[in-house]
Amino acid sequence: MGKLDRKTVLITGASRGLGHALARRAVAAGARVALLARSADGLAELAGQIERDAGPGRTFHRSVDVRDAAAVGAFVDDAAAALGGLHVVVNNAGVGRYAGLLDQDVAEIDFTVDVCLKGPIYVSRAAIPHLLAGGGGHIVNVASDLARRPLARMAPYAAAKHGLAGFSGSILREFKDRGLRVTLLNPGIMDTWFGGTTPGRSRDGAMPADTVAEMIVDVLGWPAHVVVDEIFAHPLRQDF
Repeated sequence: MGKLDRKTVLITGASRGLGHALARRAVAAGARVALLARSADGLAELAGQIERDAGPGRTFHRSVDVRDAAAVGAFVDDAAAALGGLHVVVNNAGVGRYAGLLDQDVAEIDFTVDVCLKGPIYVSRAAIPHLLAGGGGHIVNVASDLARRPLARMAPYAAAKHGLAGFSGSILREFKDRGLRVTLLNPGIMDTWFGGTTPGRSRDGAMPADTVAEMIVDVLGWPAHVVVDEIFAHPLRQDF
């Protein structure tokens, strides 16, 4: 049996990067996956790959912006109905760039905070009733090492990730007696498209998305009576 057999895993930001890698890892571990992102084409391509490799009925996907609470709620309900419940949520969608505060206009600041903080709140709020109905479930919030340390020229992003850390700890304490586990993942530099970069960097300087995805699948497989509440991971050469 795989670690995630008979589990439905909802992943935001699934069309590329960490979300894309995690979807494939989760299916390999036995899961069904509900895939959400803004890119309809990227989702369709990923779902097609999974269905060809793993067989039909393993995916449900839809283009949804996590800033749209109503669309998020409809997706969560429809995914749970289509895939036989909901057991895991990975809030992975995120945006940000390395830029001074005065170089970011209000629209960019709003976009960063809405995607990185309000998006996970909307997804979690919609998903928690389904998770509790299945016995508790597990939420993994992908934050950043900046959730616990400051860095110049990343102020809105760092603020949003600090907020996500607080949100994660709060909902864990609110719902853990009903079986819900919440893990805050604080990765350092990853080899993805984040911030306009292009994948292909050294493994010592940027963690491959597949490595971080494997880490998430591993923590999802821990016994239900154990909560891994926070994880930090960095590439060896990152200064942190």
